[in-house]
Amino acid sequence: MNRGSQQRRRPSPRSRSKRQAAEPARFEAERRALGKIQLHFEFRQTVLRKVRLAAAAANLSYADYVRQTVGLPLAKAQRPRISLSFSAADLAALAKRYGQPSEPNVLKRCVMAEIDRRLGDAPEGDAPEGDADDNTATPPPA
Repeated sequence: MNRGSQQRRRPSPRSRSKRQAAEPARFEAERRALGKIQLHFEFRQTVLRKVRLAAAAANLSYADYVRQTVGLPLAKAQRPRISLSFSAADLAALAKRYGQPSEPNVLKRCVMAEIDRRLGDAPEGDAPEGDADDNTATPPPA
């Protein structure tokens, strides 16, 4: 038997670049991110609190506030969002709190509705109504 016919042909560097060029533009940001280095900063609590307050006052993320402070360019603004991670116990607690099934998307709507009720109509800078420890909540309208 001819060994060459049994071996897999490796794509040439040229064919790989053609394939890469054919990839959707959506992968471009991922390719750029591969060349970046992520650093984690641990500040004293008092400094961290001041960074958070200053960033909020400037309507920036914490990272963008630090980048701006040290003279680095800011990335193009993306849609504003907050990412939270929930354990199975967190989802169960939220399901109980809102009287809803323990389904992430259902609970997401409940959390969004509660935050919107507390802060949505409040002028900027106002403290939310009620205590932070207030565990009463009503589910959003269906």
